[in-house]
Amino acid sequence: MALSVTTRFEWVARLASQSKTIADMHLDEMISNAALNSHAINFANCKIHQGLIVRATEELVNQKCLSSDGARDLLADMITRNTYGAFSELAGYDWFLRSRVMVTTGVKLSASDVLGANGSILNGKCRYDDIYFDLKAFGLHGRLAQRLKQRLEEVLPGEQVLVEESWDLSEEAFTQLIVDAPQIAKELKHKRMLRKGRMHLRIQVPQSITVSGRIVQPYLLAKEYALYPFKDSNQFTRRAPFILVFILHPWLNANTIGEDFAGGDTCFTRSLARRAFFQFSSDSRPLHTVCDLVDQTATLADAVRLLSAIFFVNVWPMEADIERKRPFPCWLFSNPRAIHQIYRHQIELFQSLNPNGTYIDDFADDDY
Repeated sequence: MALSVTTRFEWVARLASQSKTIADMHLDEMISNAALNSHAINFANCKIHQGLIVRATEELVNQKCLSSDGARDLLADMITRNTYGAFSELAGYDWFLRSRVMVTTGVKLSASDVLGANGSILNGKCRYDDIYFDLKAFGLHGRLAQRLKQRLEEVLPGEQVLVEESWDLSEEAFTQLIVDAPQIAKELKHKRMLRKGRMHLRIQVPQSITVSGRIVQPYLLAKEYALYPFKDSNQFTRRAPFILVFILHPWLNANTIGEDFAGGDTCFTRSLARRAFFQFSSDSRPLHTVCDLVDQTATLADAVRLLSAIFFVNVWPMEADIERKRPFPCWLFSNPRAIHQIYRHQIELFQSLNPNGTYIDDFADDDY
């Protein structure tokens, strides 16, 4: 089926036709026209996701959570440069507002309030609870495997690249493979298949139907990404609870997390949270070895104590699967070793939109 929206201006026109709030922003006057990127193409041509974007934008402005100028900048970023991150931010806000959690966005805090050496700007604060949060697009191994595949296919025109077996590699290992793509492509062209650690790469002539396999090892993946929650620890708040919100969406991570097939996603998310809360709780290593924006005196253990919870929010729209029998899962894990605790009545706010599909664990009987 032919795509009806392929350029930035066409997407702006589509959004403006559905919302006076967006039409009044005159987005076409602040961006240049060009072809949409691959993520933008998907969102721009899906009616359900168009509705999510419009709904989120209008609610943010109408509820005075975000100024019209702020919403305009976020939409412009989504359309032109950072579809991956900006959509995740909009979808995260949408989830909060539909859960009746009113938020203040773009909260600027000083170095005395956060671990950042020069302060930081957080995505938000819950208006009626002194809880701060930041929204992060959660694309790990799936996104990196896609990037590796795309990079290799750029260097191997006319070939289809299959990335198989284990994707449970560290971010550093994946990044190095992407850097080494030209050399790997030369080997693949000659041998047709290669093994890189636990990963298997092979090429074939493009086919209409492709059979490929992957090994899923959730505990190994959590081990490889144990430090990932601290990549932006400059945003952790010193005087109030802080929730790190990871936004899940199948298009942003190669469909690798979100369905909880055979309980694999619950194993992974819980294991990652447990490592973040416990593995480094006595670690005196300088935090700047993980995040270079933090106070030079801060340690990993300091960051652990200021991470009140990790919330994995699945933003795939329920409307897109009207025959689905159960809600898409979300996972909220609170840190029993945090200085600033998230209390039960506060946690319940974050499951109001998805009461039967939000897995909550406070590790109360698993802290040893």
